[in-house]
Amino acid sequence: MEFINVEYVFNGRKDNEVQDILSKSVETVSTSSSESSCTVDLNLNITEVTRSLFLCSATSVHTSTLQLLGVSFVINATVELPDTPLPEKTVKYYRIRAFDSPNQNIRQYFDISADLIHQISLRDGKTLIHCTAGVSRSATLCIAYLMKYHKLSLIESYNYLKLRRPIIKPNCGFFRQLIEYERELFGNNTVKLVYNEMLNLELPDVYDCEYKSLNHFRKKYKKSAD
Repeated sequence: MEFINVEYVFNGRKDNEVQDILSKSVETVSTSSSESSCTVDLNLNITEVTRSLFLCSATSVHTSTLQLLGVSFVINATVELPDTPLPEKTVKYYRIRAFDSPNQNIRQYFDISADLIHQISLRDGKTLIHCTAGVSRSATLCIAYLMKYHKLSLIESYNYLKLRRPIIKPNCGFFRQLIEYERELFGNNTVKLVYNEMLNLELPDVYDCEYKSLNHFRKKYKKSAD
């Protein structure tokens, strides 16, 4: 296992791969590469975000899978799990010790994780990032990467990743930090926090419609029960 040296200068280069994918139809996106079909055949809950980035849960990470996908760098974004099992001396490794909590400062890892993913891609390598379920922490870091290196707004990055991996759901605290990060990168915001009466807290507006539907169902069920 080789731990990667992260001290280097961000050169500001931007990629256009995701922009190209977004300009195509949903059908094209879902079949955009031969590697996607490979991950589906593996049935290991691994999502190909770009040609050089995979996202998955911890249970999907196996040394044989990493070798089959050609992964050269792994980011483990958990506190509660042990180090990721890796093919000996062939895969670089970086550990982000973050809890899946709204109070967790995950913003401190946005630039370093995005820069590392980009650095690996420049060497024609592939990164696999995981947390426990591949839903919140690792998804948040993927969104930050898409914003920084693919020039996507937050809403574009979220929708793109949601298309590729429908189960993603960064917690509200992470989304708040993504909103702040988007403002730092682009000077404006495409996602905002809105107050949800049922939950008595602020949610990103991309989630609000889901909870509004749930609240409507809840009220309807309560009326029928009465």
